[in-house]
Amino acid sequence: MRYFFEDCVLDTDRRELRRGADAVPTTPQVLDLLGYLIRSRDRVVSKDDLINAIWNGRIVSDAALTTRLNAVRRAIGDSGVQQRLIKTFPRKGFRFVGAVHDDERCPETAVTSGALAEPANLARAAAEAAVLVPEFSEKVAFKWRSKNWVRRIRGPLKFVGGTLASVAAIGAIAGGLVGYWNVWKTLRTDAVQEARELHGQPIVRPEIAHRLSLIVLPFANLNNDPEQDHLADAITTDLTTDLARAPATFVIGREAARTYKNKSIDLKQLGTDIGTRWAVRGAVKRSGDLVRISVSLTDLQTAHDVWSDRFDGDRTNLAILQKNITVRLLCVAHLQLRQYEEAIEPCSRSLNIGAGLHAYTS
Repeated sequence: MRYFFEDCVLDTDRRELRRGADAVPTTPQVLDLLGYLIRSRDRVVSKDDLINAIWNGRIVSDAALTTRLNAVRRAIGDSGVQQRLIKTFPRKGFRFVGAVHDDERCPETAVTSGALAEPANLARAAAEAAVLVPEFSEKVAFKWRSKNWVRRIRGPLKFVGGTLASVAAIGAIAGGLVGYWNVWKTLRTDAVQEARELHGQPIVRPEIAHRLSLIVLPFANLNNDPEQDHLADAITTDLTTDLARAPATFVIGREAARTYKNKSIDLKQLGTDIGTRWAVRGAVKRSGDLVRISVSLTDLQTAHDVWSDRFDGDRTNLAILQKNITVRLLCVAHLQLRQYEEAIEPCSRSLNIGAGLHAYTS
Protein backbone atom coordinates (compact mmCIF):
# COMPACT_ATOMS: atom_id res chain seq x y z
CA MET A 1 0.00 0.00 0.00
CA ARG A 2 1.25 3.47 -0.89
CA TYR A 3 0.08 6.66 0.82
CA PHE A 4 0.62 10.08 -0.83
CA PHE A 5 0.65 13.27 1.29
CA GLU A 6 2.27 16.63 0.53
CA ASP A 7 5.56 15.68 -1.19
CA CYS A 8 5.86 12.35 0.61
CA VAL A 9 5.06 8.77 -0.36
CA LEU A 10 4.91 6.00 2.24
CA ASP A 11 5.16 2.52 0.70
CA THR A 12 4.26 0.01 3.44
CA ASP A 13 4.99 -3.02 1.24
CA ARG A 14 8.52 -1.90 0.39
CA ARG A 15 9.00 -0.35 3.87
CA GLU A 16 10.09 2.91 2.30
CA LEU A 17 9.41 6.60 2.86
CA ARG A 18 10.24 9.09 0.10
CA ARG A 19 10.15 12.89 0.01
CA GLY A 20 10.15 14.01 -3.56
CA ALA A 21 12.65 11.83 -5.41
CA ASP A 22 14.75 11.02 -2.33
CA ALA A 23 14.37 8.10 0.07
CA VAL A 24 14.24 9.17 3.72
CA PRO A 25 16.49 7.01 5.93
CA THR A 26 14.61 6.08 9.09
CA THR A 27 14.07 3.22 11.52
CA PRO A 28 11.45 0.47 11.15
CA GLN A 29 9.72 1.66 14.32
CA VAL A 30 9.30 5.15 12.88
CA LEU A 31 7.78 3.66 9.70
CA ASP A 32 5.40 1.54 11.79
CA LEU A 33 4.35 4.56 13.85
CA LEU A 34 3.77 6.72 10.76
CA GLY A 35 1.80 3.96 9.03
CA TYR A 36 -0.40 3.44 12.10
CA LEU A 37 -1.15 7.16 12.41
CA ILE A 38 -2.07 7.39 8.72
CA ARG A 39 -4.32 4.32 8.84
CA SER A 40 -6.03 5.69 11.98
CA ARG A 41 -6.29 9.26 10.67
CA ASP A 42 -10.08 9.34 11.12
CA ARG A 43 -9.71 9.43 14.92
CA VAL A 44 -7.48 10.56 17.78
CA VAL A 45 -5.24 7.72 18.96
CA SER A 46 -4.14 7.67 22.58
CA LYS A 47 -0.72 6.89 23.97
CA ASP A 48 -2.04 3.47 25.02
CA ASP A 49 -3.17 2.82 21.43
CA LEU A 50 0.31 3.63 20.12
CA ILE A 51 2.03 1.54 22.77
CA ASN A 52 -0.20 -1.47 22.09
CA ALA A 53 0.18 -1.16 18.30
CA ILE A 54 3.90 -0.35 18.02
CA TRP A 55 5.44 -1.72 21.22
CA ASN A 56 2.98 -4.62 21.75
CA GLY A 57 1.94 -3.29 25.13
CA ARG A 58 5.47 -3.07 26.60
CA ILE A 59 6.17 -0.37 29.16
CA VAL A 60 7.38 2.75 27.32
CA SER A 61 8.26 6.10 28.90
CA ASP A 62 6.70 9.36 27.76
CA ALA A 63 10.17 10.53 26.70
CA ALA A 64 10.64 7.51 24.40
CA LEU A 65 7.22 8.00 22.82
CA THR A 66 7.86 11.72 22.35
CA THR A 67 11.25 10.99 20.77
CA ARG A 68 9.69 8.59 18.25
CA LEU A 69 6.91 11.05 17.37
CA ASN A 70 9.47 13.79 16.80
CA ALA A 71 11.47 11.44 14.57
CA VAL A 72 8.31 10.80 12.52
CA ARG A 73 7.66 14.53 12.25
CA ARG A 74 11.22 15.23 11.12
CA ALA A 75 11.03 12.46 8.53
CA ILE A 76 7.92 14.00 6.88
CA GLY A 77 8.99 17.64 7.22
CA ASP A 78 6.76 18.46 10.20
CA SER A 79 7.56 19.64 13.72
CA GLY A 80 5.97 19.80 17.15
CA VAL A 81 5.50 23.55 16.79
CA GLN A 82 3.96 23.58 13.29
CA GLN A 83 1.95 20.32 13.57
CA ARG A 84 0.83 20.54 9.92
CA LEU A 85 0.55 16.78 9.55
CA ILE A 86 0.57 15.23 13.03
CA LYS A 87 -1.43 17.13 15.64
CA THR A 88 -1.16 16.60 19.37
CA PHE A 89 -4.33 16.82 21.44
CA PRO A 90 -3.35 17.55 25.07
CA ARG A 91 -4.28 14.68 27.41
CA LYS A 92 -6.09 13.01 24.50
CA GLY A 93 -3.57 11.72 22.01
CA PHE A 94 -2.48 12.29 18.42
CA ARG A 95 -4.01 12.35 14.95
CA PHE A 96 -2.66 12.55 11.39
CA VAL A 97 -4.45 15.63 9.97
CA GLY A 98 -2.77 15.89 6.55
CA ALA A 99 -4.65 15.13 3.33
CA VAL A 100 -3.82 11.55 2.28
CA HIS A 101 -4.35 9.77 -1.06
CA ASP A 102 -3.73 6.03 -1.27
CA ASP A 103 -3.11 4.06 -4.47
CA GLU A 104 -6.06 1.70 -3.88
CA ARG A 105 -8.25 4.41 -5.40
CA CYS A 106 -6.45 4.29 -8.75
CA PRO A 107 -8.71 2.38 -11.25
CA GLU A 108 -5.87 0.39 -12.81
CA THR A 109 -7.29 -3.16 -12.72
CA ALA A 110 -9.93 -2.79 -15.41
CA VAL A 111 -7.63 -0.86 -17.71
CA THR A 112 -4.83 -3.37 -17.32
CA SER A 113 -6.98 -6.44 -17.95
CA GLY A 114 -8.45 -4.92 -21.13
CA ALA A 115 -5.15 -3.62 -22.39
CA LEU A 116 -3.37 -6.95 -21.94
CA ALA A 117 -5.97 -8.80 -24.06
CA GLU A 118 -4.02 -7.94 -27.22
CA PRO A 119 -0.74 -9.59 -26.05
CA ALA A 120 -2.78 -12.68 -25.06
CA ASN A 121 -4.26 -12.85 -28.57
CA LEU A 122 -0.79 -12.49 -30.03
CA ALA A 123 0.49 -15.36 -27.92
CA ARG A 124 -2.43 -17.56 -29.05
CA ALA A 125 -1.67 -16.70 -32.68
CA ALA A 126 1.96 -17.66 -32.08
CA ALA A 127 0.90 -21.07 -30.81
CA GLU A 128 -1.28 -21.63 -33.88
CA ALA A 129 1.59 -20.57 -36.19
CA ALA A 130 3.91 -22.98 -34.41
CA VAL A 131 1.46 -25.84 -35.22
CA LEU A 132 0.65 -24.84 -38.80
CA VAL A 133 4.21 -24.45 -40.02
CA PRO A 134 5.30 -28.02 -39.18
CA GLU A 135 2.10 -29.33 -40.83
CA PHE A 136 2.96 -27.37 -43.97
CA SER A 137 6.48 -28.78 -44.00
CA GLU A 138 5.15 -32.34 -43.64
CA LYS A 139 2.80 -31.84 -46.61
CA VAL A 140 5.66 -30.58 -48.77
CA ALA A 141 7.80 -33.54 -47.76
CA PHE A 142 4.97 -35.99 -48.61
CA LYS A 143 4.50 -34.39 -52.02
CA TRP A 144 8.18 -34.86 -52.85
CA ARG A 145 8.37 -38.32 -51.35
CA SER A 146 7.52 -39.97 -54.72
CA LYS A 147 10.72 -38.71 -56.17
CA ASN A 148 14.07 -40.38 -55.65
CA TRP A 149 15.82 -37.42 -54.01
CA VAL A 150 13.10 -36.72 -51.41
CA ARG A 151 15.13 -38.38 -48.68
CA ARG A 152 17.96 -35.92 -49.23
CA ILE A 153 15.78 -32.85 -48.62
CA ARG A 154 13.43 -34.30 -46.00
CA GLY A 155 15.80 -33.44 -43.19
CA PRO A 156 16.44 -29.86 -44.41
CA LEU A 157 12.67 -29.34 -44.82
CA LYS A 158 12.04 -30.35 -41.25
CA PHE A 159 14.85 -28.05 -40.14
CA VAL A 160 13.38 -25.17 -42.19
CA GLY A 161 9.91 -25.90 -40.82
CA GLY A 162 11.16 -25.92 -37.25
CA THR A 163 13.13 -22.75 -37.83
CA LEU A 164 10.12 -20.99 -39.32
CA ALA A 165 7.99 -22.09 -36.37
CA SER A 166 10.59 -20.78 -33.94
CA VAL A 167 10.83 -17.48 -35.81
CA ALA A 168 7.03 -17.13 -35.77
CA ALA A 169 6.85 -17.92 -32.08
CA ILE A 170 9.67 -15.52 -31.22
CA GLY A 171 8.05 -12.79 -33.32
CA ALA A 172 4.70 -13.29 -31.62
CA ILE A 173 6.29 -13.29 -28.16
CA ALA A 174 8.31 -10.17 -29.03
CA GLY A 175 5.14 -8.49 -30.29
CA GLY A 176 3.39 -9.45 -27.07
CA LEU A 177 6.24 -8.05 -24.95
CA VAL A 178 6.25 -4.82 -26.94
CA GLY A 179 2.49 -4.52 -26.48
CA TYR A 180 2.81 -5.24 -22.75
CA TRP A 181 5.62 -2.68 -22.40
CA ASN A 182 3.55 -0.02 -24.17
CA VAL A 183 0.61 -0.72 -21.88
CA TRP A 184 2.81 -0.64 -18.77
CA LYS A 185 4.51 2.55 -19.89
CA THR A 186 1.11 4.21 -20.44
CA LEU A 187 -0.20 3.10 -17.05
CA ARG A 188 2.96 4.20 -15.28
CA THR A 189 2.90 7.59 -17.00
CA ASP A 190 -0.74 8.06 -16.05
CA ALA A 191 -0.07 7.11 -12.43
CA VAL A 192 2.90 9.47 -12.17
CA GLN A 193 0.92 12.26 -13.81
CA GLU A 194 -1.97 11.69 -11.42
CA ALA A 195 0.37 11.81 -8.42
CA ARG A 196 1.96 15.03 -9.69
CA GLU A 197 -1.41 16.62 -10.27
CA LEU A 198 -2.49 15.56 -6.81
CA HIS A 199 0.62 17.05 -5.23
CA GLY A 200 0.17 20.24 -7.22
CA GLN A 201 -3.34 20.84 -5.89
CA PRO A 202 -3.71 23.07 -2.83
CA ILE A 203 -4.33 20.94 0.25
CA VAL A 204 -7.13 22.18 2.47
CA ARG A 205 -6.27 21.76 6.12
CA PRO A 206 -8.07 22.88 9.26
CA GLU A 207 -6.61 25.93 10.92
CA ILE A 208 -4.18 24.78 13.60
CA ALA A 209 -3.39 27.40 16.21
CA HIS A 210 0.14 27.66 17.56
CA ARG A 211 -0.09 25.87 20.86
CA LEU A 212 1.80 26.76 23.97
CA SER A 213 4.24 23.88 24.45
CA LEU A 214 6.61 23.87 27.40
CA ILE A 215 9.11 21.84 29.35
CA VAL A 216 9.96 22.78 32.93
CA LEU A 217 13.59 21.81 33.41
CA PRO A 218 14.68 20.84 36.94
CA PHE A 219 15.39 23.96 38.99
CA ALA A 220 18.90 24.33 40.36
CA ASN A 221 19.66 24.40 44.09
CA LEU A 222 21.92 27.38 44.79
CA ASN A 223 22.48 26.38 48.42
CA ASN A 224 25.56 24.40 49.33
CA ASP A 225 23.34 22.12 51.38
CA PRO A 226 22.24 19.05 49.35
CA GLU A 227 19.28 18.64 51.72
CA GLN A 228 17.69 21.66 50.03
CA ASP A 229 17.36 19.73 46.76
CA HIS A 230 13.88 18.68 47.78
CA LEU A 231 12.75 22.32 47.79
CA ALA A 232 13.95 22.91 44.21
CA ASP A 233 12.37 19.62 43.11
CA ALA A 234 9.08 20.49 44.79
CA ILE A 235 8.93 23.89 43.08
CA THR A 236 9.73 22.28 39.70
CA THR A 237 6.95 19.71 40.18
CA ASP A 238 4.36 22.28 41.28
CA LEU A 239 5.15 24.57 38.32
CA THR A 240 4.84 21.65 35.91
CA THR A 241 1.45 20.71 37.35
CA ASP A 242 0.12 24.29 37.37
CA LEU A 243 1.19 24.98 33.79
CA ALA A 244 -0.27 21.68 32.55
CA ARG A 245 -3.68 22.69 33.93
CA ALA A 246 -3.81 25.78 31.71
CA PRO A 247 -6.12 25.47 28.65
CA ALA A 248 -4.53 24.60 25.28
CA THR A 249 -1.13 24.13 26.90
CA PHE A 250 1.12 21.11 26.36
CA VAL A 251 3.72 20.41 29.05
CA ILE A 252 6.32 17.63 28.98
CA GLY A 253 5.84 15.25 31.93
CA ARG A 254 7.97 15.82 34.99
CA GLU A 255 9.48 12.33 34.82
CA ALA A 256 10.74 12.99 31.29
CA ALA A 257 12.01 16.45 32.28
CA ARG A 258 13.79 15.02 35.30
CA THR A 259 16.15 13.07 33.02
CA TYR A 260 17.84 16.39 32.15
CA LYS A 261 18.74 17.21 35.76
CA ASN A 262 22.37 18.26 36.29
CA LYS A 263 23.16 17.78 32.59
CA SER A 264 24.62 20.11 29.99
CA ILE A 265 21.86 20.76 27.45
CA ASP A 266 21.93 21.99 23.86
CA LEU A 267 18.72 24.02 23.99
CA LYS A 268 18.08 24.08 20.23
CA GLN A 269 18.57 20.33 20.00
CA LEU A 270 16.32 19.89 23.02
CA GLY A 271 13.49 21.71 21.25
CA THR A 272 13.94 19.49 18.19
CA ASP A 273 14.07 16.28 20.22
CA ILE A 274 11.00 16.85 22.40
CA GLY A 275 8.97 19.03 20.00
CA THR A 276 8.34 21.98 22.32
CA ARG A 277 8.79 25.70 21.78
CA TRP A 278 9.65 26.93 25.27
CA ALA A 279 11.74 25.86 28.24
CA VAL A 280 11.23 27.12 31.79
CA ARG A 281 14.47 27.25 33.73
CA GLY A 282 15.18 28.45 37.22
CA ALA A 283 17.09 28.32 40.47
CA VAL A 284 16.11 28.33 44.15
CA LYS A 285 18.02 29.78 47.09
CA ARG A 286 16.89 29.60 50.69
CA SER A 287 18.16 31.59 53.64
CA GLY A 288 16.31 30.64 56.77
CA ASP A 289 12.63 31.14 56.01
CA LEU A 290 13.37 33.48 53.09
CA VAL A 291 13.18 32.00 49.60
CA ARG A 292 14.33 33.51 46.31
CA ILE A 293 13.22 31.89 43.05
CA SER A 294 14.86 32.98 39.77
CA VAL A 295 12.92 32.02 36.64
CA SER A 296 13.49 32.46 32.90
CA LEU A 297 11.49 31.56 29.78
CA THR A 298 13.71 30.38 26.91
CA ASP A 299 12.76 30.17 23.24
CA LEU A 300 14.17 26.79 22.13
CA GLN A 301 14.23 27.87 18.48
CA THR A 302 16.83 30.56 19.22
CA ALA A 303 18.12 29.38 22.64
CA HIS A 304 17.60 32.96 23.91
CA ASP A 305 15.73 33.99 27.06
CA VAL A 306 12.66 36.10 26.25
CA TRP A 307 11.86 36.84 29.88
CA SER A 308 13.40 36.41 33.32
CA ASP A 309 12.60 37.62 36.83
CA ARG A 310 13.16 37.03 40.53
CA PHE A 311 10.46 36.23 43.08
CA ASP A 312 11.17 36.75 46.77
CA GLY A 313 9.10 35.56 49.71
CA ASP A 314 9.13 33.18 52.62
CA ARG A 315 8.02 29.63 53.13
CA THR A 316 4.61 30.73 54.41
CA ASN A 317 3.62 32.33 51.09
CA LEU A 318 5.45 29.90 48.79
CA ALA A 319 2.17 28.84 47.15
CA ILE A 320 1.43 32.47 46.23
CA LEU A 321 4.92 32.82 44.75
CA GLN A 322 4.39 29.74 42.58
CA LYS A 323 0.99 30.96 41.33
CA ASN A 324 2.50 34.30 40.45
CA ILE A 325 5.32 32.58 38.53
CA THR A 326 2.79 30.42 36.66
CA VAL A 327 0.56 33.27 35.50
CA ARG A 328 3.57 35.45 34.59
CA LEU A 329 4.97 32.62 32.44
CA LEU A 330 1.61 32.11 30.70
CA CYS A 331 1.20 35.85 30.17
CA VAL A 332 4.64 36.28 28.57
CA ALA A 333 4.44 33.12 26.45
CA HIS A 334 1.00 33.99 25.02
CA LEU A 335 2.19 37.51 24.23
CA GLN A 336 5.25 36.08 22.46
CA LEU A 337 2.91 33.93 20.32
CA ARG A 338 0.68 36.97 19.72
CA GLN A 339 -2.23 35.19 21.33
CA TYR A 340 -3.54 38.36 22.87
CA GLU A 341 -6.94 37.05 23.89
CA GLU A 342 -5.36 34.10 25.70
CA ALA A 343 -2.92 36.49 27.40
CA ILE A 344 -5.63 38.70 28.97
CA GLU A 345 -6.55 36.38 31.84
CA PRO A 346 -3.03 35.33 33.00
CA CYS A 347 -1.72 38.88 32.65
CA SER A 348 -4.62 40.25 34.72
CA ARG A 349 -4.17 37.55 37.35
CA SER A 350 -0.46 38.28 37.47
CA LEU A 351 -1.15 41.93 38.26
CA ASN A 352 -3.70 41.05 40.94
CA ILE A 353 -1.49 38.43 42.57
CA GLY A 354 1.47 40.78 42.47
CA ALA A 355 -0.55 43.51 44.16
CA GLY A 356 -1.80 41.07 46.81
CA LEU A 357 1.70 39.76 47.44
CA HIS A 358 3.06 43.31 47.79
CA ALA A 359 0.36 44.12 50.36
CA TYR A 360 1.08 40.84 52.18
CA THR A 361 4.83 41.39 52.42
CA SER A 362 4.76 45.11 53.18
